Amino acid sequence: MWSLGSAIGVQYSIYSICNSILVFLKGFTWVGYKTIGNPINSELGSCMNRELDDFLDTMRQLEDRFNHRYHYPYLFLNDQPFTRSFMQAVAASTTSNVTFALIPRDHWSLPSFIDREQARQAREQMARNNVVYGGSLSYRHMCRFNSGFFYKHPLLQDVDWYWRVEPGVDFYCDLDYDPFAFMEQQGKLYSFVITLKEISDTIPTLWDHTLQFMLNHNVTSDWMSYFVSRSGNYNLCHFWSNFEIASLNWLRSPEYNAYFDYLDRAKGFFMERWGDAPVHSLAAGMLLRRDQVHFFDDIGYRHDEFARCPELADREMHLRCRCPKNMVNFDTNSGSCLPRWKASGSAASWTERDTREALRLSRERRLFTSGMEPQIAVERRRWYNFFGEFP
Repeated sequence: MWSLGSAIGVQYSIYSICNSILVFLKGFTWVGYKTIGNPINSELGSCMNRELDDFLDTMRQLEDRFNHRYHYPYLFLNDQPFTRSFMQAVAASTTSNVTFALIPRDHWSLPSFIDREQARQAREQMARNNVVYGGSLSYRHMCRFNSGFFYKHPLLQDVDWYWRVEPGVDFYCDLDYDPFAFMEQQGKLYSFVITLKEISDTIPTLWDHTLQFMLNHNVTSDWMSYFVSRSGNYNLCHFWSNFEIASLNWLRSPEYNAYFDYLDRAKGFFMERWGDAPVHSLAAGMLLRRDQVHFFDDIGYRHDEFARCPELADREMHLRCRCPKNMVNFDTNSGSCLPRWKASGSAASWTERDTREALRLSRERRLFTSGMEPQIAVERRRWYNFFGEFP
């Protein structure tokens, strides 16, 4: 069974909004969990019509490995209407309920404070420098939407938890327990399966803005040093957000939204190419305790060329997982930040003094390298120097 809803001028036709719901957003998938009286679960995700085959394959795995036990309904969100053939194919692939709806237009458009010509020039520059998705406007809309808007969608206002899944990913292990109940019972608010380094050219000033936000709001942390190199710079480690199970209530908190609003006005989603993964990760480092973040070690997973498999020495895990024999486990790759995560439990607390020192070192590095930058980079920085904090 499926129904069609819209976030733009059409009354919702949602038959199971007070029960479990699985939502697919543009380009990715989510699972959520909510409580109204009794615990109720919900999944959320998105994908474009042309990704139907990839999504159906991933959905089949998710059903076989997990959802056939819980029957979470699906809610699909997209910036464009889904085709009827897409909706029918998806609905036919599960016994769970499925709902389709639109992303509000103001959640997927250039904000009024962005100069369109300057943003175009910034994209062209990044494209010339061969930055991944550097020339894409739609990718920037997606990252901004994931960073600060998906949790504001009207259909998610009664939802407490989500699980993000992208079309085309693989799940290698049976999950025989409810991860939402686990997160709630253990006091966890964010989780991941892969942690790796961001492309530095996509986020030239994200670290500086994050430090300035921390300074402005007197933010301290018990594990922010996980994200900091010995030189005091951002080490680029982040939790890969194509898989995340997290609390929507945390994302709706005044603290998280203050951080997102600050970044949004700093214009880096469009003048640079800030991704939602480092934004979510740095926010977790600032606003959550380390014991509120969970690594799902028992979930085998692949996205693109990055894959991981749990240790299979345990007989139970060996029976639950079927990882490809020739798979290279990214957990042991030199590019993985997992060893650093495991060691971060003993990290020293991050204080206001640490923030001031990291900001000082960052500004010194920028002054030292400023003469080496192309003129367009200097111009771009001046365009989005909204707060007047950078020379």
